[in-house]
Amino acid sequence: MTVMSPAAGTREKRDPTPVTETPSADARFYVIMAAVSALLIFAGFAPSFYLKPVIHAPPPLSMLTVVHCVVFTAWMILFVTQASLIATGRAALHRQLGMMGALLFGAMITLGFATAITAGRLGHVPPGAPAPLAFMALPLISFAVTGALVAAALWNRRRSAWHKRLMLAALFSMTGPGTGRLAIPLGFAEQGVWIAVVVSELLLAAAIAYDYMTHKRVHPAYWWSAGAFSFIHISLLWAFSSPDWLAFARAITGG
Repeated sequence: MTVMSPAAGTREKRDPTPVTETPSADARFYVIMAAVSALLIFAGFAPSFYLKPVIHAPPPLSMLTVVHCVVFTAWMILFVTQASLIATGRAALHRQLGMMGALLFGAMITLGFATAITAGRLGHVPPGAPAPLAFMALPLISFAVTGALVAAALWNRRRSAWHKRLMLAALFSMTGPGTGRLAIPLGFAEQGVWIAVVVSELLLAAAIAYDYMTHKRVHPAYWWSAGAFSFIHISLLWAFSSPDWLAFARAITGG
Protein backbone atom coordinates (compact mmCIF):
# COMPACT_ATOMS: atom_id res chain seq x y z
CA MET A 1 0.00 0.00 0.00
CA THR A 2 1.34 3.42 -0.93
CA VAL A 3 1.43 5.93 1.89
CA MET A 4 0.79 9.53 0.89
CA SER A 5 2.40 12.25 2.99
CA PRO A 6 0.22 15.09 4.32
CA ALA A 7 2.08 17.52 2.04
CA ALA A 8 1.40 15.36 -0.99
CA GLY A 9 -2.24 15.09 -0.03
CA THR A 10 -2.49 18.86 0.29
CA ARG A 11 -0.90 19.33 -3.10
CA GLU A 12 -3.32 16.85 -4.66
CA LYS A 13 -6.27 18.78 -3.30
CA ARG A 14 -4.85 22.08 -4.44
CA ASP A 15 -4.03 21.03 -8.02
CA PRO A 16 -6.82 19.40 -10.04
CA THR A 17 -6.00 16.25 -11.95
CA PRO A 18 -4.61 17.30 -15.33
CA VAL A 19 -6.86 16.64 -18.27
CA THR A 20 -5.36 14.40 -20.94
CA GLU A 21 -5.25 16.13 -24.31
CA THR A 22 -5.99 14.32 -27.55
CA PRO A 23 -3.38 15.68 -29.98
CA SER A 24 -4.73 14.09 -33.15
CA ALA A 25 -8.29 15.30 -32.58
CA ASP A 26 -7.05 18.74 -31.55
CA ALA A 27 -4.80 18.97 -34.60
CA ARG A 28 -7.68 18.20 -36.97
CA PHE A 29 -9.81 20.84 -35.25
CA TYR A 30 -7.10 23.49 -35.64
CA VAL A 31 -6.69 22.67 -39.32
CA ILE A 32 -10.44 22.99 -39.89
CA MET A 33 -10.71 26.29 -38.00
CA ALA A 34 -7.64 27.70 -39.76
CA ALA A 35 -9.11 26.72 -43.13
CA VAL A 36 -12.50 28.26 -42.27
CA SER A 37 -10.80 31.52 -41.26
CA ALA A 38 -8.72 31.56 -44.44
CA LEU A 39 -11.81 30.95 -46.59
CA LEU A 40 -13.65 33.83 -44.90
CA ILE A 41 -10.73 36.14 -45.62
CA PHE A 42 -10.44 34.94 -49.23
CA ALA A 43 -14.19 35.35 -49.84
CA GLY A 44 -14.22 38.84 -48.39
CA PHE A 45 -11.26 40.06 -50.43
CA ALA A 46 -12.07 38.12 -53.62
CA PRO A 47 -13.76 41.04 -55.44
CA SER A 48 -11.27 43.72 -54.38
CA PHE A 49 -8.03 41.70 -54.62
CA TYR A 50 -7.95 37.98 -55.40
CA LEU A 51 -10.36 38.11 -58.35
CA LYS A 52 -9.79 41.76 -59.24
CA PRO A 53 -7.83 40.96 -62.44
CA VAL A 54 -10.85 38.94 -63.62
CA ILE A 55 -13.77 41.18 -62.65
CA HIS A 56 -11.87 44.51 -62.86
CA ALA A 57 -13.57 45.96 -59.78
CA PRO A 58 -12.67 49.57 -58.88
CA PRO A 59 -10.71 51.27 -57.45
CA PRO A 60 -7.14 50.60 -58.60
CA LEU A 61 -4.86 49.29 -55.86
CA SER A 62 -1.72 51.06 -54.69
CA MET A 63 1.58 49.19 -54.57
CA LEU A 64 1.49 49.37 -50.76
CA THR A 65 -1.90 47.67 -50.68
CA VAL A 66 -0.82 44.98 -53.14
CA VAL A 67 2.34 44.17 -51.18
CA HIS A 68 0.38 44.06 -47.91
CA CYS A 69 -2.19 41.69 -49.41
CA VAL A 70 0.50 39.43 -50.88
CA VAL A 71 2.37 39.19 -47.57
CA PHE A 72 -0.89 38.69 -45.68
CA THR A 73 -1.85 35.88 -48.07
CA ALA A 74 1.57 34.24 -47.68
CA TRP A 75 1.25 34.36 -43.88
CA MET A 76 -2.26 32.93 -44.02
CA ILE A 77 -1.19 30.06 -46.30
CA LEU A 78 1.79 29.34 -44.05
CA PHE A 79 -0.53 29.32 -41.02
CA VAL A 80 -2.77 26.65 -42.55
CA THR A 81 0.34 24.73 -43.64
CA GLN A 82 1.77 24.85 -40.12
CA ALA A 83 -1.48 23.52 -38.66
CA SER A 84 -1.52 20.76 -41.27
CA LEU A 85 2.06 19.76 -40.45
CA ILE A 86 1.10 19.16 -36.82
CA ALA A 87 -1.97 17.19 -37.91
CA THR A 88 0.21 14.93 -40.07
CA GLY A 89 2.87 14.40 -37.40
CA ARG A 90 5.59 16.59 -38.92
CA ALA A 91 6.28 18.74 -35.88
CA ALA A 92 9.99 19.14 -36.71
CA LEU A 93 9.21 20.84 -40.03
CA HIS A 94 6.57 22.92 -38.26
CA ARG A 95 9.25 24.25 -35.90
CA GLN A 96 11.68 24.87 -38.75
CA LEU A 97 9.12 27.03 -40.54
CA GLY A 98 8.30 28.91 -37.36
CA MET A 99 10.91 31.63 -37.93
CA MET A 100 9.58 32.23 -41.44
CA GLY A 101 6.10 32.63 -40.00
CA ALA A 102 7.31 35.11 -37.39
CA LEU A 103 9.11 37.20 -40.02
CA LEU A 104 6.10 37.15 -42.36
CA PHE A 105 3.82 38.18 -39.53
CA GLY A 106 6.11 41.07 -38.59
CA ALA A 107 6.17 42.27 -42.19
CA MET A 108 2.41 41.84 -42.53
CA ILE A 109 1.62 43.82 -39.38
CA THR A 110 4.03 46.61 -40.34
CA LEU A 111 2.52 46.85 -43.82
CA GLY A 112 -0.97 46.64 -42.31
CA PHE A 113 -0.39 49.66 -40.09
CA ALA A 114 1.05 51.60 -43.02
CA THR A 115 -1.86 50.63 -45.28
CA ALA A 116 -4.48 51.57 -42.67
CA ILE A 117 -2.91 54.96 -41.99
CA THR A 118 -2.56 55.69 -45.71
CA ALA A 119 -6.20 54.73 -46.31
CA GLY A 120 -7.30 57.00 -43.47
CA ARG A 121 -5.28 59.90 -44.87
CA LEU A 122 -6.72 59.39 -48.37
CA GLY A 123 -10.27 58.84 -47.12
CA HIS A 124 -10.59 55.26 -48.38
CA VAL A 125 -13.14 53.09 -46.54
CA PRO A 126 -15.42 50.18 -47.53
CA PRO A 127 -19.00 51.10 -48.46
CA GLY A 128 -21.17 51.71 -45.41
CA ALA A 129 -18.22 52.06 -43.04
CA PRO A 130 -17.80 54.94 -40.58
CA ALA A 131 -15.87 58.06 -41.60
CA PRO A 132 -12.27 57.29 -42.65
CA LEU A 133 -10.49 58.55 -39.52
CA ALA A 134 -12.98 56.79 -37.26
CA PHE A 135 -12.87 53.58 -39.32
CA MET A 136 -9.09 53.57 -39.02
CA ALA A 137 -9.60 52.43 -35.42
CA LEU A 138 -10.69 48.98 -36.63
CA PRO A 139 -7.46 47.92 -38.37
CA LEU A 140 -5.13 49.73 -35.97
CA ILE A 141 -6.67 48.32 -32.79
CA SER A 142 -7.13 44.86 -34.32
CA PHE A 143 -3.53 44.74 -35.55
CA ALA A 144 -2.24 45.80 -32.13
CA VAL A 145 -4.24 43.09 -30.34
CA THR A 146 -3.31 40.46 -32.93
CA GLY A 147 0.34 41.40 -32.52
CA ALA A 148 0.04 40.94 -28.76
CA LEU A 149 -1.55 37.51 -29.20
CA VAL A 150 1.14 36.34 -31.62
CA ALA A 151 3.89 37.70 -29.38
CA ALA A 152 2.40 35.76 -26.45
CA ALA A 153 2.16 32.64 -28.63
CA LEU A 154 5.81 32.90 -29.67
CA TRP A 155 6.84 33.45 -26.05
CA ASN A 156 5.00 30.22 -25.22
CA ARG A 157 6.18 28.28 -28.27
CA ARG A 158 7.52 25.48 -26.04
CA ARG A 159 4.16 25.19 -24.29
CA SER A 160 2.09 23.76 -27.12
CA ALA A 161 -1.27 24.02 -25.35
CA TRP A 162 -0.79 27.78 -24.98
CA HIS A 163 0.96 28.32 -28.31
CA LYS A 164 -1.62 26.71 -30.58
CA ARG A 165 -4.61 28.36 -28.89
CA LEU A 166 -3.09 31.85 -28.92
CA MET A 167 -2.10 31.50 -32.57
CA LEU A 168 -5.58 30.32 -33.54
CA ALA A 169 -7.15 33.25 -31.68
CA ALA A 170 -4.77 35.60 -33.52
CA LEU A 171 -5.96 34.22 -36.86
CA PHE A 172 -9.60 34.67 -35.78
CA SER A 173 -8.91 38.33 -35.04
CA MET A 174 -7.55 38.74 -38.57
CA THR A 175 -10.79 37.61 -40.23
CA GLY A 176 -12.49 40.95 -39.55
CA PRO A 177 -11.56 42.81 -42.75
CA GLY A 178 -12.74 39.87 -44.85
CA THR A 179 -16.02 39.18 -43.07
CA GLY A 180 -16.80 42.88 -42.94
CA ARG A 181 -16.59 43.05 -46.72
CA LEU A 182 -18.82 39.98 -47.06
CA ALA A 183 -21.61 42.05 -45.51
CA ILE A 184 -21.55 44.52 -48.42
CA PRO A 185 -23.06 42.35 -51.21
CA LEU A 186 -25.48 40.86 -48.68
CA GLY A 187 -27.02 44.29 -48.07
CA PHE A 188 -25.60 44.88 -44.59
CA ALA A 189 -22.82 47.30 -45.47
CA GLU A 190 -23.61 49.69 -42.61
CA GLN A 191 -23.39 46.82 -40.12
CA GLY A 192 -20.21 45.42 -41.68
CA VAL A 193 -17.86 46.52 -38.89
CA TRP A 194 -19.90 44.89 -36.16
CA ILE A 195 -20.57 41.79 -38.24
CA ALA A 196 -16.79 41.45 -38.60
CA VAL A 197 -16.25 41.80 -34.86
CA VAL A 198 -19.02 39.36 -33.95
CA VAL A 199 -17.86 36.73 -36.47
CA SER A 200 -14.38 36.81 -34.91
CA GLU A 201 -15.94 36.40 -31.48
CA LEU A 202 -18.11 33.51 -32.71
CA LEU A 203 -15.05 31.72 -34.08
CA LEU A 204 -13.38 32.08 -30.70
CA ALA A 205 -16.58 30.90 -28.99
CA ALA A 206 -16.54 27.77 -31.18
CA ALA A 207 -12.95 27.06 -30.12
CA ILE A 208 -13.86 27.57 -26.47
CA ALA A 209 -16.83 25.21 -26.84
CA TYR A 210 -14.61 22.59 -28.47
CA ASP A 211 -12.10 22.91 -25.64
CA TYR A 212 -14.79 22.38 -23.04
CA MET A 213 -16.45 19.47 -24.82
CA THR A 214 -13.14 17.73 -25.52
CA HIS A 215 -11.16 18.42 -22.34
CA LYS A 216 -13.95 19.23 -19.87
CA ARG A 217 -12.38 22.61 -19.21
CA VAL A 218 -11.39 25.75 -21.10
CA HIS A 219 -7.69 26.47 -21.37
CA PRO A 220 -6.59 29.83 -19.86
CA ALA A 221 -5.18 30.88 -23.25
CA TYR A 222 -8.72 31.16 -24.55
CA TRP A 223 -9.84 33.26 -21.59
CA TRP A 224 -6.95 35.65 -22.23
CA SER A 225 -7.95 35.71 -25.91
CA ALA A 226 -11.57 36.41 -25.00
CA GLY A 227 -10.39 39.35 -22.92
CA ALA A 228 -8.39 40.62 -25.91
CA PHE A 229 -11.43 40.33 -28.19
CA SER A 230 -13.56 42.16 -25.62
CA PHE A 231 -10.93 44.91 -25.59
CA ILE A 232 -11.28 45.27 -29.38
CA HIS A 233 -15.07 45.47 -29.14
CA ILE A 234 -15.10 48.02 -26.33
CA SER A 235 -12.30 50.08 -27.90
CA LEU A 236 -14.21 50.35 -31.18
CA LEU A 237 -17.37 51.47 -29.39
CA TRP A 238 -15.27 54.20 -27.81
CA ALA A 239 -13.21 55.18 -30.85
CA PHE A 240 -16.09 55.54 -33.31
CA SER A 241 -17.57 58.36 -31.22
CA SER A 242 -14.52 59.77 -29.45
CA PRO A 243 -13.03 63.20 -30.18
CA ASP A 244 -9.82 61.92 -28.59
CA TRP A 245 -9.53 59.15 -31.16
CA LEU A 246 -10.18 61.59 -34.00
CA ALA A 247 -7.45 63.87 -32.65
CA PHE A 248 -5.06 60.90 -32.52
CA ALA A 249 -6.04 59.80 -36.03
CA ARG A 250 -5.47 63.30 -37.41
CA ALA A 251 -2.07 63.43 -35.74
CA ILE A 252 -0.79 60.17 -37.24
CA THR A 253 -2.23 60.85 -40.69
CA GLY A 254 -0.99 64.44 -40.79
CA GLY A 255 -4.54 65.69 -41.16
